[in-house]
Order: sequence, then structure tokens, then C-alpha cells
Amino acid sequence: MLKKLMKNTIQLTIPEIIEYDFPMDEPFFLKIIHEGTAYEFVIRLSSDNDRLICFGSGAHPRNSKTSKGELIKPPYFDRWSWYEFVDESIIAYADPSFYYDDRITLGWFVGDETWYLEVVGNIIDNIAQNRKIANENILFYGSSGGGFASIGLATLLKGSKTIVNNSSFSIRDISDWHYENLLGILKNKLNLSEEELLDKLKHRIDLIELFKYKNYIPDITYYVNSYSKADLERCNGFVNNVISLQKDNTLDVHYYYEEDPESKGHGPMDFGKTLNTIKTFNNPKYEESIEENNILKQRVKELKKITKKNKKLKKQLNQIKNSKSWKLTEPLRKLKQLLKK
Repeated sequence: MLKKLMKNTIQLTIPEIIEYDFPMDEPFFLKIIHEGTAYEFVIRLSSDNDRLICFGSGAHPRNSKTSKGELIKPPYFDRWSWYEFVDESIIAYADPSFYYDDRITLGWFVGDETWYLEVVGNIIDNIAQNRKIANENILFYGSSGGGFASIGLATLLKGSKTIVNNSSFSIRDISDWHYENLLGILKNKLNLSEEELLDKLKHRIDLIELFKYKNYIPDITYYVNSYSKADLERCNGFVNNVISLQKDNTLDVHYYYEEDPESKGHGPMDFGKTLNTIKTFNNPKYEESIEENNILKQRVKELKKITKKNKKLKKQLNQIKNSKSWKLTEPLRKLKQLLKK
């Protein structure tokens, strides 16, 4: 399906986005070339919904293959097909970092001379303007490295909101290998020492530094799996750092417990829980409507049982009426009715 979408790519420059007549209510692939870098998106715009959900991408192994044994190459998207399950417009965005070195498995949208996350934010902002979607109606969702990008974009697009799950908050999170690998590549690419690099890019590689840089913290809803000790530690550290900045924002932390030995609890919530979280966030009455729907379903089930029982009784009655004994005793029943009168 993704390959099929990519065959009919819409290719634009950033200034062309606002006035472009995009397809409505069907998915399409968008490529924006900016300063020689390709920024790629899977998009489904809704003609009758004024909300937008943006899905961030995280880590992707470079040796993954399709069921046919073909190597899966960039661009990499997370949750791009979820447009099938939501009414809102959706944008899934890929990290261009995967193109400039085959060793990169997580790029955090750091970029090089250009900050990739800032460009992605600019593109999403232009698409939102095209559809007249207010920042307050934009939701960024992501887990792990995708959570990092989601919080970053919500910081850049003031007024927007974000939900993250087992998020990273700095490129030092998740694993030393991801960090050292990316840092080594960037040092060679930008011809900077590690110290110079960390100083120059600090607001790109650490969310707390980004909050300071922008003097702003977005409203964040954070779901953390208490089964993951590493994520709990990161969550506690992040909360304390946010509190120390003393900004007027909402940081809503939700703890849940989900055993996941394979990823040590760092894996994302399952599809159903994640989708319910997003739907409830965008529509506070969603859970209430689900409960009402469940009550109605139970009532329908009960009525079907009664109907089935009534059909069975009607069948038994017809069997009695058509029986020989019923026909033979008919004169007696008539006599009984006459005597009553």
C-alpha cells in the first residue's frame, strides 16, 4: 500500500503548500525538497474534521525485510495507516536523517547544518494553514524516539498538544549505541569536535534545552509503563526538570503496567489502548459514548435472546395446534366456551 502511494507522489516546495489543492478523504504521499533534502509524508486530509493528528517516527533497524525478503529502505513511517481508524486529518512524517548514512537507526531529526525537525514543523504548519486548522487542534503523537520528535514539534508549534508513550527526552536516552553512532557521524559531517557539536546543537538534542531556547513548554500528556525501570527513571528526571523551569504548562503523567520482557517494557502500548487514548484526548466524551454503546449492545443481545425464545414458543404453539390431539379435542374446547357463556 505504501509503495502504491509513493508511485503517485505530490512534490512541492514549502511556499507552494498553502495554496495547493490537496486530495481530500484519501491518503497520498507528499515530498518536499528543501535545501537539497527530501522531507516525506503520508497524509490523509479530512473534508469535515477540523483536527489534525501527526505521528512521529522513531528507531528503525536497517536490516529489516519484507515478507518477500526485500530490504526495507527509507523513508520510515510509524502508524501511517491509522487514517483508517480516525476521523481527523493525519500526517505521518519520516526522518530525513536515515538518508545521509546507512548506519543511522535513530536520527531524532537532528539534521546537519539544517535542523530537520524545524523544517518538518514548518511544513506541517503550512499544511494546517492550508486546511485552516488551528494549532490548538493539532495533536502530536509518538513513542520512544517518536515521542522526542512529538514534544519537539509541539514546542515549535505553540498551542498544539502532544501525547507521548515511553518517550526519550534527549539523544542520550534509549541506548549509548544510538547516541555514539549519530554523534560520530555528525562530527565528521560538520567537522566539529564533540564539545563544539553538543554546544551548537544542544537545543536539538535535548528537550529541556529546547524549552529554554524557546522559553516555552507545550502541554504534554505522558504514558509511561511502570514495568520499564529505565522509562520510569527517565520520566521522573524529566518531570523534575520541567518543574524546575517554572513554566505555565500542563504535564499530565499516566502510569500503566504492561509486562513486555522482550523490550524490557519500553515497547509502545498496544494498538487498542493507543487508539483509545488518542480518541479520548480529542473527544473527552468518547469513553462515555463507548460505555453507552456497550450498554446498547448488551440490550440488543438481550432482546435477540427474547426474540429467539418467542420464536421458539411460537413454533411450539404451532406444532401443538397442528397436532392430531389438538384437532380431536377442538369440539370439547368449543363446548367448554359455550358452557362458560
